[in-house]
Amino acid sequence: MPELNVATFNTHWGRGRRKDGYPAFDVVGACAQIDADVLVLQESWAPDEGPSQHDEVAAALGMTAVAVPMARAVMAPAPKHLGRAGPAHRAGNGSWCLALLSRPPIRTTTITPLRALPFDPWTRMLLNAEIDVDGTNVSLMATHFSHLEFGSTLHAAVLRRALGPGRRPGLFLGDMNMWGWTIAAMVPPGWRRVARGKTWPSHRPWHQIDHILATADIQQVTSDVLPDLGSDHRPIRARVRVP
Repeated sequence: MPELNVATFNTHWGRGRRKDGYPAFDVVGACAQIDADVLVLQESWAPDEGPSQHDEVAAALGMTAVAVPMARAVMAPAPKHLGRAGPAHRAGNGSWCLALLSRPPIRTTTITPLRALPFDPWTRMLLNAEIDVDGTNVSLMATHFSHLEFGSTLHAAVLRRALGPGRRPGLFLGDMNMWGWTIAAMVPPGWRRVARGKTWPSHRPWHQIDHILATADIQQVTSDVLPDLGSDHRPIRARVRVP
C-alpha cells in the first residue's frame, strides 16, 4: 500500500512571535524541512503584488497549491510614534490564506463556507480536495477554525456533513484552535486522531491545537511534532498508509 507524509503548519504569515518583534523566517525552507507529500498551511501570506508564500513553496517543492483567502489586510504605514513597526506595517496589502499543497495529482476541489461567528473577523471554511494516490481517490479536508471562545463548536454540524461517515479514505488537517478531545467530539464516527503532540506556542509548547485526523482505513505509520521552524506554531506530521 502507498504511504504519504501529511502535515499541517500555521506559518503566521512568515513571522515569529509578537514578543520577539515578529522576526521573519524562511517559509519555503521551513516547509522543505517538513518534507510532506500533502501540506496544509494556515495564515499563508498572499500580497497584492508578488507571489504568495504557498505558491513559492509549491514551486520550490514540486507541489500543486490550492488556496482560499480568509482575511484581508490593508496595511497603512507605521505611525511615526511607534518605535518599531510590526510585520503588518512592513508587508503591504494582501490576504491571509488557507492553502492545501499536494504532490499527488489533485482531481477536484470544493469549498464549504462556515457561518460567521460573533467577534470573529475572519472568513472560515472547509477546503476539500480529492487527490489520486496510486489510483486511489483520497479525500483531503483542510481548515483553520476559529477560537472556542468565538463559538467554533457551532460549526460541528456542517463539519460532520462535510466529512461524512468515513467509509472511504480521508484525511482532515488544520489549525483547529482547540484541544484534541474537542475536535474528536465534533467529527462523525469513523474518524480518529492520528498525530499527537504539543504544537503551541512554538518556543515552549503546552497545547496541541493543530491536528490530523483520518478515517479507519488510513493506517498511521508514524507521527511527530517538528521543532520550532520560526512560526508561533510547530508543524505536526504523520506518515500514513493508504489502502
